[in-house]
Amino acid sequence: MLTRALPYYEFSEGVFEIDEFDCVSVFVIVGEKRALVLDCGNGIGDLRWVIENRITDKPYDVVLTHNHADHIGGAGFFDEVWIHEADSDWSDLLVPPTLEGRKGYAELIRGRENKNYNYDPERDIVDWQKEPAKKILKDGQVFDLGGRTVTIYHCPGHTEGECVAIDDKSKILFSGDACNRNFLLNQNVGGSKEEALRLTLEGLERIYAMKGTAFETVYNAHHDFRGFGSPLGDDVLPNTIACLKSMRDGTAKIIQVPDQLSAEGAMKEVAEYGNVQITWLG
Repeated sequence: MLTRALPYYEFSEGVFEIDEFDCVSVFVIVGEKRALVLDCGNGIGDLRWVIENRITDKPYDVVLTHNHADHIGGAGFFDEVWIHEADSDWSDLLVPPTLEGRKGYAELIRGRENKNYNYDPERDIVDWQKEPAKKILKDGQVFDLGGRTVTIYHCPGHTEGECVAIDDKSKILFSGDACNRNFLLNQNVGGSKEEALRLTLEGLERIYAMKGTAFETVYNAHHDFRGFGSPLGDDVLPNTIACLKSMRDGTAKIIQVPDQLSAEGAMKEVAEYGNVQITWLG
């Protein structure tokens, strides 16, 4: 299995971004006594080897921000993972983290980015040996890593159980897929579009109120709109909130754009505000 080719970068003291070939970013936060891994990618290559042999020899926990396949696809190579209860059932996912599903997603990204990646899908995307034990993540849960703490906040919208994390030492908000320039809003959260908008707005406004005290910069889980190891623009979170409000109020600017997740080059309808576009998912 592929090991050394997964790129990683320490962009802040004890904070690493691992790039899973543009499929997703995995973050590792290292304290004096323990480490915390945020997400485990689509499962290309040996993420665990990179963490344990290149980044840290400390014991660590694996926290999943949500249950989409590009974030849980490598979960089967770890003994246990933390995930919010609302996202803990993986039996009926739209895109399950099966071997076929994970290979399909990797191929979609490969085609979309039009790059030659240093991995072999047949050798480096392999089936799980087991399903990990799941530990239930709570809103406000604190992981003490020694010399730094990471606090988890429930922030539904992209999924029902989406969570974000704030590291008190680096003052970084790790937003998972709860906030980015191409935000996919799940219409099934709360049972209706109206409720999904309300819950998403409440969650993001709560987090944004912590700006300047709990966190200074934002790193989302995909670096398609930011450089590898570089933060998301400061205006993305407030623009996401403003766009959601315009959708709620019926004043959103609606445009047609290419669907980045379509292998056939389909178009999709999005709400746009500044540099943020929001699409209904589900």
